[in-house]
Amino acid sequence: MIAVRLPDRLARRARSLLRSVRSWHVWGLREPLRSYVIAVPVLWCAALAVAAAGTVWHLRQALIFVALLACGIAVTEATRALREPQGTLARDLQSVWYLAIAITLPPWYALAAPVPLVVHKLWRTRRMLVYRRVFSHGAIGLAYGLASYVFHALPVTAIGAAPGAGRHALYWVAAVVACALIGAVVNHGLILVAIRLSDPGARVRDLVGNRESLTTDLLELSLAASLILVVVINPVLMALALPTVVLCRRSLMQAQLLAHGRIDAKTGLLNAGAWQREAAAEIHRALRSDAPLALVMVDIDQFSTVNETAGLEAGDQVLQGIARSVTANLRGSGLVGRYGGEQFAILLPETSAAEARRIAERLRDHIAGEPIAIENGTHAGFVFRLTVSIGIAILDRSRRALTELIGAADKALSEAKTTGRNKVCVLPGLAEPG
Repeated sequence: MIAVRLPDRLARRARSLLRSVRSWHVWGLREPLRSYVIAVPVLWCAALAVAAAGTVWHLRQALIFVALLACGIAVTEATRALREPQGTLARDLQSVWYLAIAITLPPWYALAAPVPLVVHKLWRTRRMLVYRRVFSHGAIGLAYGLASYVFHALPVTAIGAAPGAGRHALYWVAAVVACALIGAVVNHGLILVAIRLSDPGARVRDLVGNRESLTTDLLELSLAASLILVVVINPVLMALALPTVVLCRRSLMQAQLLAHGRIDAKTGLLNAGAWQREAAAEIHRALRSDAPLALVMVDIDQFSTVNETAGLEAGDQVLQGIARSVTANLRGSGLVGRYGGEQFAILLPETSAAEARRIAERLRDHIAGEPIAIENGTHAGFVFRLTVSIGIAILDRSRRALTELIGAADKALSEAKTTGRNKVCVLPGLAEPG
C-alpha cells in the first residue's frame, strides 16, 4: 500500500511544481528577451560553481564576507521606509559592499554576495517580480566576480595584498578604481541590454549617461574605495562606514523620488504640473531678455479609436510612440510635457513664429509617415497610422503670461481640429493646409 501511495504523492508534487514553474512571469516575456533574462542567471550559477572549485577557504575571509553582507542588509533595512521610484535604475549603493568584497576576498565571494541580498530583498519587497530581482543580482554577481578576478590576477609585485604607503598606495588605489569601472560597466551593460530588448525605443543615455547618474557613480566609487581601505587596515572599522552609506542612500532615494514626481509615468515626459512650473520660468526669462518664444500644443487626432479598437494598454503604447517622436524631432531644443490625455505641450525658447511653424510641420509630417506598432499585450502586432493637429501661440504684447499663451495655443489647436485635422495653425492668422 505504501509502495503505491509514495509514487502517487511524488507524481502529484511533481505536477504541482511543474504548474508553479509554468506560472512564472518570465515565460510571458517575448524572445529574445526571455532567453537573455534566463541566460544571465544560468551563467552566474555556472561561474559560482567554477569559482568554488578553485577557492581555498579560510575562516577569517568568511567572517569578513558575512560582516560586509550584514552591512549591506543594514543599509537596506535603514532605508526601507522610503519607496523606490518605479521605471528607473535604482541606485541603492549596494555596489559599495560588492566592490569591497571583490577586492578584499577571492572571486567566489563576489559572485556569491548577491545570493543573500536577493533573498533578503525578495523577502522585504515582495511586490517586485522575482525574475527581475534574480536577473539584476545575477548581473551584479557576474560583474563584480569579473572585477575580483581581474584584481587578484594582477601581479603581486606591482599591486600587492595591501595598499602600503607612498607611490605604491596610489598604484593600489588605481587598480581598485580600474576594477570598480569594470564592475560598473559590465553590470550596467547587462542591464541595459535587457532594457533595450524590452523597449527598443528606450534612450540609454537618459538612464546612465546623464550628469546625475555619473555623479552617483563617482559617489559610489569614492565610498567603495574608502571602505576598502578601512577593511584592509582592520575589518572591524567597517562599522564606521555604515552610517555614511546609510545617509548617502537616503539622500539619493529622496532625490530620486522628487525627480520621479516630475515625470509622467506613461510617456516619460514632464507631467502637466512640472511642465507648467518650468514653462512659467522660461517665459519670465524671455520677457526679461525680450527674446522670442513659442508655445506648441499637439493633439493626437481621433485617439479614442485606438482605445476602442485595441484597448487601453495599446493606447498607452501609442502615447509612448508619439512622445518618442516629439522628443526625437525637437533634439533637446524645447521643453516637452504631457499636458493631459492625448495632448502634449512644447515650449520653444528663442523661437520665432516662422521657426515654430517649421518645427511643427516637420513633427506633423514625421508622425503622419511613421506607423506605430503595438508590441506587447493581447493586441501585439496591431499597427496604427495616426496624425496630429498642432496649435501655435507666440509670446507678444497681448500674450505675456503662461495662461494666455496656453489659451491662444488651444484656440489655434481647435481651429486645426475643426478645419480638417492633420494641420498646423498659428495665431494670429488662418489655418494653412498641412
